[in-house]
Amino acid sequence: MKASAKEPNGTAAFDGSVRRQVYTALKADILGGTWDMGQRLSESQLIARYGTSRTPLREALTVLEREGLIEVVPRVGYVTSRMTAKDVLDIFELRILIEATTARKAATMISEAALDELDRLCSPYRPGDRQSYHTHLTENLQFHRTIAEAAGNPRMLHVLTQLLEHMFRLIVLRLDRSSGSDVLGEHQQIAAALRRRDPDLARDLMVRHLTVARQATIDAIMEIMSRREL
Repeated sequence: MKASAKEPNGTAAFDGSVRRQVYTALKADILGGTWDMGQRLSESQLIARYGTSRTPLREALTVLEREGLIEVVPRVGYVTSRMTAKDVLDIFELRILIEATTARKAATMISEAALDELDRLCSPYRPGDRQSYHTHLTENLQFHRTIAEAAGNPRMLHVLTQLLEHMFRLIVLRLDRSSGSDVLGEHQQIAAALRRRDPDLARDLMVRHLTVARQATIDAIMEIMSRREL
């Protein structure tokens, strides 16, 4: 990712688009697992990787720090944020509160076009294939966002989007543990309940789906932590 304009020293000239490009690329790499949780990010390394200069990089890092994806550690510098089992439980607790409501409301408000969109978001993934992980996770994000959008509460949608983005990199940790058919099956059941305009069933299936996902994510984190202790 190289900007066309150059400063006298040959680095990319700063403007809003360069900062946005750096922010978007770095965020995608953090969420996608290119940078491990708790990994130190040196400015020189990031400048070389993203083809930018120090000013837009630091501004992008500041935004990512506000979003909770970057931490500034004294005498260390920038570090990707870590998440514990407690963090996962807290996130899922909030997701269940929000998505039980959005699923129930969406059952009476969702459009046919949105229902058709849910049916299209069904790409499986192949264990070990990172590109298929990315496609699957992107569609998973859109599946839950589509339902939240149909519920008609933009504030809930905003909070949920942030939670889902934080979950993106955690879900990557557990994709090697299953084929993904279970997740897709649960999504299909939720979509069918929405198409039937059944608020209670849609809510109950969403809660069950998130409860299963919570346990699978916790199991994956505990397994990774145990390997690190060996």
